[in-house]
Amino acid sequence: MKKIIIIIPYFGKLPKIYAFWRQSALNNPGIDFLFVADSHIEQAENIKVLNITFEQLKNYMQKFFDFTITLPSPYKLCDFRPAYGDIFGDYIKGYDFWGWGDIDLIYGDLRYFFTDEILSMYDVISGWGHLTLYRNNDFCNKFYRKKVEGYKYFKDVYTNPKNQVFDEYLHDGMSDRWEKLYPDRIWNSKLFDDIRVPRLAMNFISEFHPEYSENLIFEYSESKLYRIYRDCNGEICREQTLYAHFQQRKFLKISTCNLEHYLIVPNRIIDYQKVTIDNLKMWTRSQELKRRLYNLKNRINHRLNIIFK
Repeated sequence: MKKIIIIIPYFGKLPKIYAFWRQSALNNPGIDFLFVADSHIEQAENIKVLNITFEQLKNYMQKFFDFTITLPSPYKLCDFRPAYGDIFGDYIKGYDFWGWGDIDLIYGDLRYFFTDEILSMYDVISGWGHLTLYRNNDFCNKFYRKKVEGYKYFKDVYTNPKNQVFDEYLHDGMSDRWEKLYPDRIWNSKLFDDIRVPRLAMNFISEFHPEYSENLIFEYSESKLYRIYRDCNGEICREQTLYAHFQQRKFLKISTCNLEHYLIVPNRIIDYQKVTIDNLKMWTRSQELKRRLYNLKNRINHRLNIIFK
């Protein structure tokens, strides 16, 4: 079995969903996770922790570049993700793949999707910021340094204080470059559910899978994550998903202590109960008023932050 390590720098308070992320990571024992963090994170057999402050990390990263990098905040680290094979080279020795990811998500059974057959065929798995893997070799680890006409250059990105989305698709960054130069070496399967941000939809809408988004919820059970939705015939469908990414959903309430079997509905995580058509409709009823109030609250908070600054 090919060895995988996922590197996650994280500074500041952990999100409310962290306990569920952690359990879903523990339930993928064939994959290691390396936290680079200033938070107290409990280590486990497959969760390793490098305790370091953000300033110490910046100083450490600077050693890998012959120009002055700009890192005004931890958020800017997203642009440096394609360089992790260089920066954390001492920590990825012995692994076949290294990668990066977010923690505002819940994993399913990763090895169900990341088979050795897939890992043997491709050098880049996914290419999205929520979870991406690179083959651990010199070509992939240094690829971010390559200058390609029409695509962002790492020196320009790493000296710019603004986030350039260098690690993802659709912004002339690394994944776009891989697809242009080596389309047969990148596996962009979109087997996950990236949930649309709340300002656009309070209900769960899977960004790349509108066909799965009618009355969409999720069930975590026996170390697997399932999307549950109604198909075009009105029937309930239940199928495995790689992971679900719940970006910008700080309002998601935690209403269960069970980390092994639960449901995730648009505004909370709840104890498992039988899923019926009536329940699906109740959990996913129109949230338009809530969405408008949520957006209004965010605009007010944003304006107040500007005033106080």
